[in-house]
Amino acid sequence: MSRHITISGVDLEVEEKGHGRPILFLHPGEGLQPNRPWLDRLAVNHRVIAPHHPGFGGSALPDWVGTVDDLAYLYLDLAIELKLEDAVLAGNCFGGWIAAEMAVRNTTRFAGLLLTAPLGIKVGGVLDRDITDMHAIPRSEFMRRAWADLAKGAIDYTKLPDTELAGIARGRETLAVFGWKPYMHNPRLKRWLHRIDIPTHLIWGEQDGIVSTAYGEAWKAEIPGATMETMPATGHYPHWENPQQFADRVHAFTARL
Repeated sequence: MSRHITISGVDLEVEEKGHGRPILFLHPGEGLQPNRPWLDRLAVNHRVIAPHHPGFGGSALPDWVGTVDDLAYLYLDLAIELKLEDAVLAGNCFGGWIAAEMAVRNTTRFAGLLLTAPLGIKVGGVLDRDITDMHAIPRSEFMRRAWADLAKGAIDYTKLPDTELAGIARGRETLAVFGWKPYMHNPRLKRWLHRIDIPTHLIWGEQDGIVSTAYGEAWKAEIPGATMETMPATGHYPHWENPQQFADRVHAFTARL
């Protein structure tokens, strides 16, 4: 299920599972976490291709890769290398930001765009915080904001091997590299969202305390023809917190394409 592929000089670890319409799934800042049930649920009806971003999992982080622009071009090259056709481009949180940056550039290989609680745009005024500063709050507060059901998000770090703990720390450091300043957004991205020319659907957890549903409505307003739905009893990671409900919504979207 996991393999390594070199794209534009970057060694990527890629998870792949299932058959059907391809979904290129870009993971959030908390990592891919392929062992959670979400991957199996999506793979029932789709061929899911899920790379670990550079600096996460087993993917390399060359010193010349350091912006979300780099990631957008890297994954556009990945789509070419894999010869994707009529695929769905999907991303959650940080991955949603990358997906949007890709879609304003080139949608040739994609039939639809699925954004789940994406970061990446500025909505409020200069002093308004649209996105919770995930690096500045205690871990307990982050969990309270990110999950509707804390038990579903709980991880016992005392039981993880050192290699996995090191990977988690590496991923969090990498997220800061890509999104520290300005914090988790591109000030210019909102201006270009009108260039997205494929059907776009947004999914949002109703209890998301990282980016609100109002932030989601701002995304929807900027993308021509975009639709949006919310998931009850769900926080910032719908594909993890309620994987079957999420997979059902994804399938409903892809069936319309």
